[in-house]
Amino acid sequence: MSIKKVSFVGLWMAFVLAVLPLTPVAAAPPADAAKGVPAQLIQAAKSEGTIVSYGLPNSWVNYGGLLQGFTKEYGITHKDTDMDSGTIISTLIAEASSPVADTTDLGLAFAKLVEDKNLSKPYMNAYWAEIPGYAKDPKGRWSAAFYGVMGFLVNADKVKNVPKTWDDLLKPEYKGTMCMKNPRSSATAQMSVLGAAFAHGGSETNVQPGLDYFKKMIDRGIPNGVSPSSANIQKGECPVTIQWDFEALRNKDQNPNMNLQVVIPSDGTVAGLYIQFVTAGAPHANAAKLLMEYEYSDKGQLAYAQGFVHPIRTSVKLPADLLAKFPPAAAYKSVSFPKDYVALDKAGSAIADGWTLIAK
Repeated sequence: MSIKKVSFVGLWMAFVLAVLPLTPVAAAPPADAAKGVPAQLIQAAKSEGTIVSYGLPNSWVNYGGLLQGFTKEYGITHKDTDMDSGTIISTLIAEASSPVADTTDLGLAFAKLVEDKNLSKPYMNAYWAEIPGYAKDPKGRWSAAFYGVMGFLVNADKVKNVPKTWDDLLKPEYKGTMCMKNPRSSATAQMSVLGAAFAHGGSETNVQPGLDYFKKMIDRGIPNGVSPSSANIQKGECPVTIQWDFEALRNKDQNPNMNLQVVIPSDGTVAGLYIQFVTAGAPHANAAKLLMEYEYSDKGQLAYAQGFVHPIRTSVKLPADLLAKFPPAAAYKSVSFPKDYVALDKAGSAIADGWTLIAK
């Protein structure tokens, strides 16, 4: 799933006016993680032989590596169609009578819509008990396998003093240095505003402190108007970029000759959860369930970590060489997890509307 995919629900409601028939599906009982994946599920999934996904391209949080491991282990082939979140939702609704996709990956803000439109088939994987309550639906309709954290990517060759906090970025020395996406069209940028809100006493139910902060930033000329990409970061056009830590860490990893530093602002920031589920009409439902088992297994969680996101299962230990690529654990003490996914959707709309009032 490309980074562009993460638009909030409010940006796409025009696509989702149709209402799906409410056909209840009983959740499977949690499996015993110590016993592994049930043999009958493996056999049924292998009989289906393939799995179809929306929005899981190879480049998105190392889904390429994860799915390669899944295919190697179970011999099940995979086909993906990359699309943004709004298109995923509208396509699942449009295809309700003749389903195509078996699974997908969306930001937490879409969880309520998944529930309301009955887009998922409840399933609880073997590691269900290890998933925090705020990262799963009690009925098994969705769960989050990983998360990212909002931070800064700093080109220390272009910036004399590396900013450590949101308030550091308001200093005159950073005038014209900051790159970010547009919160009116990007959920990543909306989460940037939410991160600043949390740093200044706000929350997913109170985004105004974040908007107030960015108004100060805009008034002081800190943003340079460049929407960040790997290319313009490489060109030095983005001395400071506000983005997910997994984006920043990937850029740092791919450009070892640049003096790039990843900063988690010490005055507060937010985590962003990404949810997965078996689609309501999955043609290859057993293969999709088996993929869920793999995504939450040690192997799957490590594959996600290789894409620089944080595994949801804290019992999974990263190898030292991979862990060394992340900021130290102490840097993440400032992170808050927005847990009210209904409020999170409304926050996206409030930020988009509020940005119109402060943008120049």
